[in-house]
Amino acid sequence: MADPPSISAAIAGLLPVINEGFVLIRDVFVADRKSRFYLGRVELQRTVMYGWEETWVDPLGLPEKKLQRFAEVTPLLARGILQQLVFLLRTFTDPEKLKVRYGIAVEKVGKLQRLDDLAREMKRVSSYLYTIDSRFSTKDLAAFQEHRLRLLDFFRSIRYTVLGGDTEMGELIERLKEFNRNLQLFTTPETRDVVTRTIFQLVAKDVAKDIDRTKRLEEAANYEAKHAIDQGEKENYDDLAKFANFSMAMQGANPDMSRKKIFRIDDFAFDSPYHLDKNATLARLFDYPTKYQSRLVLVEWVTVKRGVSSTAILQTLDETKVTWYILHAVKPDKLLLPATIGLIFDESSPRSIGIVFQLPSHIRGNLPTRPVSGRAGQHGERVVRSPKAIAAQRMPTSLRQLILKQYPKGIDLGIRFKLAQQLLDAVHLMHTARFTHRNIRPDNIIFFPSSTGTHSDPDPSNLDYTNPLLLGFHGARLETTFSPSATDTAAPAPTWTQPAGLKPILKNAAHRIAHAPPSRDIVVIDCYMHRDWRLAAGTHAPYRRQYDLYSVGCVLLELGLWATLDNVCGQDIGRRAPLADAAANAAVKESAAGGVVVVAEKDVWKDAETVREAARGLDVITGSVYAEVTRTCLSLKPISGDVLDLERRLAATLAQIAA
Repeated sequence: MADPPSISAAIAGLLPVINEGFVLIRDVFVADRKSRFYLGRVELQRTVMYGWEETWVDPLGLPEKKLQRFAEVTPLLARGILQQLVFLLRTFTDPEKLKVRYGIAVEKVGKLQRLDDLAREMKRVSSYLYTIDSRFSTKDLAAFQEHRLRLLDFFRSIRYTVLGGDTEMGELIERLKEFNRNLQLFTTPETRDVVTRTIFQLVAKDVAKDIDRTKRLEEAANYEAKHAIDQGEKENYDDLAKFANFSMAMQGANPDMSRKKIFRIDDFAFDSPYHLDKNATLARLFDYPTKYQSRLVLVEWVTVKRGVSSTAILQTLDETKVTWYILHAVKPDKLLLPATIGLIFDESSPRSIGIVFQLPSHIRGNLPTRPVSGRAGQHGERVVRSPKAIAAQRMPTSLRQLILKQYPKGIDLGIRFKLAQQLLDAVHLMHTARFTHRNIRPDNIIFFPSSTGTHSDPDPSNLDYTNPLLLGFHGARLETTFSPSATDTAAPAPTWTQPAGLKPILKNAAHRIAHAPPSRDIVVIDCYMHRDWRLAAGTHAPYRRQYDLYSVGCVLLELGLWATLDNVCGQDIGRRAPLADAAANAAVKESAAGGVVVVAEKDVWKDAETVREAARGLDVITGSVYAEVTRTCLSLKPISGDVLDLERRLAATLAQIAA
């Protein structure tokens, strides 16, 4: 039986050869524009393969150590992976099968050679592949290395050309799909989870440089989702397609996205029972989606400061349009981001701009009614929609409300673990698409009542914990063209620039705002923010992905302890901003009614240490794995390396725990 070192060495050695085979197939379709459809499908399978391969690479870029540990722990799975690599290489080097079944001919690059001679050469090169079986061992590694290099050189000296039609091309891509599917089957669930996240990263990797490639991947993933038989595979491809679309929206380069919808205030009913907080409310939208119909929506208000110019108001409107543009894009549910259906901008109240969010289907439609007596002189009753009845059935509950009021003794630990997993996974995907939220806190994580069945009223006594929504865009300024580097190092002060794809939408954005004082509060500065970001309040310091990760850590801490930060460890660390100077002190005091408490810089440091100290008590409640993930998120030190890789590992680790 093959030993683990020989298996891992063989797998690591054959991976570059497999990659060359994928390149040969991709190049078949690159030159022919008519083959765009097949090119996208091949590129998608190549991306899936790369995602699997990247999972094994260590910080030095080598897969051998991880593969050897895998082979030692699960030798049968490792042998299965080696077998799949060998089987695919046999396909790549079998001229008869390539021609008859897949419609592919093989040619020597730059040389004239008869087909029979080339077939014999391929047979000589590939004959060694048939000797790699369960008896493969360490003593065979020297011969393996020699034949592997010969095969690699041969692949680089040939090219494939198309002979067949759609049927043969479809067969070829199905063979690649089968190969990737089998690799996943021979991989442990923990590794498959990491592979899935890596594939998302690869899909969005070059969206800024080659958006046409991302578009091809989206089209291919849509096709595979539509034709997949397995439900899990269908969902994975569907998520990939939606994520590619969202990544393109972040670049402002999707010309197919529908135009803006600007509503007036009198298009809505803002009744008092719908009120959520000072920044958000439910509302009933009239004549939507068609005349005489109405829908329940959620509105977040972006409030422009008094005393600013009309130019600043238009600037804020354009920035809010960017928010709408991005959140309007089709995106996977894993992002936890709601869809937007338009904006509210009314010249009668230009300092209040509303972002209109679409609610879950069982919440937004089929609104309850109640009969009331007819008007004077009329007989019978008439039917009206009661705001109180609607609010009683359909009002959302925030995570903060759950902790403080509804379930002060806590909910099931398994549910809390699942919420933590969803939140960390969502933020990782956001960052993968170059999206930073900037306002993650329990007030902005909401849950709606569960559905009781088709066309039935929601059940307000049973919240849907499986589908939380992440809001908080009333204060979070989205950055679409400026983003931190992969290593998250400091960058120049951000400049808000209109993305090219938004030109037909942003009519007021003929200007460029550089180093200008913001017309509205970009974020709420409090203890959910990273210490460095709180200390940089009012400056042009860049916002880093690590700051979002810190906010996630704060929420994970609250989920574990089931206590809000302002009460953690019995200390009130409330909402407070650091003092910069006397003028800032006066300005903050004026806003004290809004819940901001003036504190010194030392208190910001104290708040951060209080949060970190509280995290030390997590192990007893949640276990060491959850606690360590939370403490890593709450790290105050600059993260070295790629933050996305760290988030991917943390999300994969958190996905494996259960109550």
